[in-house]
Amino acid sequence: MEKTGITLHRLGICPNYTGYMELRLALRLVSEDPARLTALVRQVYMPVGGAVSKSWLAVERNLRTVIRRAWETNPAFLQEVAGRPLDHGPETGEFLAMMYVYLMDGEAADVM
Repeated sequence: MEKTGITLHRLGICPNYTGYMELRLALRLVSEDPARLTALVRQVYMPVGGAVSKSWLAVERNLRTVIRRAWETNPAFLQEVAGRPLDHGPETGEFLAMMYVYLMDGEAADVM
């Protein structure tokens, strides 16, 4: 299992969640171009929605659901991923940015 899968599993985000594949697709897009984090709706949610035949609003909701799952399941590890203390679950953009930095740290190869 690659680093992304292991990390998501440790956060309690498993393939049985609707947002799992959407999160993986979002992380792939962000890994290709981190500047996408500055235009989430247009450059992440909409392309992911197109790939899974859902609206961008459904994609955003599903991502929030899996992020909430991560916060409830393993907040200590989520804080390790963040690299700082968190007093609440992260927003979607913040989570994607944290995951990007964590997964790319020390990695030159594609981790998705």
